Amino acid sequence: MHITELRIRHFRNFVKEKFRFRKGVNTLIGENGSGKTNALHALRLLLDESLERNAVYLRDTDFCRELSQWRGQWIVIAVDFAELDPSEGCQLLRHTTAHMDGSQTGTCTLFFRPKLEVRKKLFELSSESEDTQAYLMSLTVDDYEPILTGRGKGDFLDDVVYRTWAGDAQAGTFPNPDDDDLEVLGVKITPIYQEVACTFVKALRDVVSELRGYRGNPLLTLLRGMESGIAISDAERIAGKVKELNNDISTLQEIQSLATNIEGALKKTVGHTYGPSVSIESALPDSMDRLLQRLNLLVGDDIGSGHRGELQEQSLGSANLIYLSLKLLEYELKLSTDRVAHFFLIEEPEAHIHTHIQKTLFANLPAKSTQVIVSTHSTHVSSASRVASVNVLAKKGNHAEVYQPANGLSEEEIRSLERYLDAVRSTVLFAKGVVLVEGDAEQIMIPAMLRAIFGVSQDELGFSVISADAAFFEHLAALFSEERVKRPCAIVTDLDKALIDLPVDPGKDTDEQKHARTAERDGKSRKDALDEFAQDNPWIQAFYAYHTFEPDFIQTGNAPEVVRMLDSIYKNAQSKANSAALLESDDKRASGLEILRLASKVGKGWFALALAERLDVQTFFPDYILRAIAFACYPHVNDATLKRIGQFRLKAQDDNGSLAQAFAEVADLQSLSSADFLAAFRDGAPNDELSLFAQYIEEFRQ
Repeated sequence: MHITELRIRHFRNFVKEKFRFRKGVNTLIGENGSGKTNALHALRLLLDESLERNAVYLRDTDFCRELSQWRGQWIVIAVDFAELDPSEGCQLLRHTTAHMDGSQTGTCTLFFRPKLEVRKKLFELSSESEDTQAYLMSLTVDDYEPILTGRGKGDFLDDVVYRTWAGDAQAGTFPNPDDDDLEVLGVKITPIYQEVACTFVKALRDVVSELRGYRGNPLLTLLRGMESGIAISDAERIAGKVKELNNDISTLQEIQSLATNIEGALKKTVGHTYGPSVSIESALPDSMDRLLQRLNLLVGDDIGSGHRGELQEQSLGSANLIYLSLKLLEYELKLSTDRVAHFFLIEEPEAHIHTHIQKTLFANLPAKSTQVIVSTHSTHVSSASRVASVNVLAKKGNHAEVYQPANGLSEEEIRSLERYLDAVRSTVLFAKGVVLVEGDAEQIMIPAMLRAIFGVSQDELGFSVISADAAFFEHLAALFSEERVKRPCAIVTDLDKALIDLPVDPGKDTDEQKHARTAERDGKSRKDALDEFAQDNPWIQAFYAYHTFEPDFIQTGNAPEVVRMLDSIYKNAQSKANSAALLESDDKRASGLEILRLASKVGKGWFALALAERLDVQTFFPDYILRAIAFACYPHVNDATLKRIGQFRLKAQDDNGSLAQAFAEVADLQSLSSADFLAAFRDGAPNDELSLFAQYIEEFRQ
């Protein structure tokens, strides 16, 4: 048995979202605050017997902040199960949750809703909108109750279904609770956590403190009950020795003298009438269960180390590994029970753990007989996960959206994606936007240009530059769509237009012309294929260099940057002068051919690295690159970030430069609000790189 779906409505930062799970290991990935912990807690409310039972009595703060008013709303958390087989161990769970259609599927739903008398009152007041709203405002969370149901078929993510049975708090209309449909809502059941085993590993932030405590200490969980397996004779012998030790310590002269002194001091203070008697005795526990709970874990640096020390002597990573190992043992202990299903929930296991260990840990998670759900920030963990088993969480203001990147893809497409992600540890699923490039030059130069021209990094703008073979663009970009991951993906590639003249008759081509003609033809075919692929998909757009990156870079007005790097290529002054003359030529074909010759001479990767060091605030983005960046970050970049870029550009340029002069008459430009600053900047310098960037962002938002 395993979970196939988790549906959440109005819980914490989820308005109405769906998670999909498969057998084995599943991952939840997303930025901080996107709701990974909330999703795991929603599962625990239904599955984890270690939670306090009153945990299902939620608070008003558990309602989604996106709701304008929580009163009158319902929180709904539902899980769907598959493979509820007819075995004896599964009978009770089948009886309470299974659908009566022979599908071996079932549903368990937690409703946190107004109590029955409140719902009846709301129905009675529905015809009187003012009275309804006044009554709603009087409600507190004490007027709510948790209800657990099984077999419910209603999809409460559907607004029509939700309003039919929960009502419309904003409109002030509510249904008659006497008309509840049990097929939609389900039948009331007892908690199912007694039929399943759920092990939860919380985020590893203070493991040493956790292992010193009593509640939630996995070592104590493993030791608990072990005394029953110890021979009676051994238990009696040890208990006798402890009692003897207690007596020996208690009768020491120094201990007795201290007790006498304390008692004397008390009598001096309050007198003999009210002064209590005092003694000091050793209180080491002499029962086996309490003795076992006093055991201390000693740890060495590595397997071959002869030293064993306290846990606090270890690094944070070592302590976390020990904690995870104890939780795995706790899981195995539960696995030996007769529970019908086992769920292993792990929150961010990568904290303080070496990257190689992260992937090894993930690969060795017990996925054969258990469903594992892991939340993570680690590309090493996520890249080892099956794409079909990934849920991506994205922040959208006060709420989160959940995407399934494999939704609708064929098995062959999924396998291809998994091979790529496993090979390159890509951040493609973590970023708010993506720029796909095919060469070293773009991968090196785009981040470098951002730092030099805008004074920000790609991370600050919230997108990643991902290098992939051009033949793989469509496979990787397929992740982004309305039905999968709703984030922008810009594809950057070349048209490879020839820089040399080509005869009208291809039969007269030289070898060089044949090569140029083939590249040009391939560039056109690539453009046609990408444009067709991206058609009608608002999350994908391709951007093209007219020739290739290097010629387009220099033809944008960046000859000085290339000339500055000639010292790293030539020692001969005449060679440098000849090359500089071509690079600075007004003949675009001459400058384009020269920069390509230089890149070929030293290697494109090295050329890009050397060129990146010569960039400055006067450098220009090639227009197709600037548009691609704008597309990758247009949904989330804000005016405050754009103002920061403008401030950088003003400060980095000379006080007497054209940009500074453009704002000479603008009073107190820096004190303007972000929106006003940006408007003034665009008005004063309409052709500046920032103004163009803001213009492109605006166009993509329309």
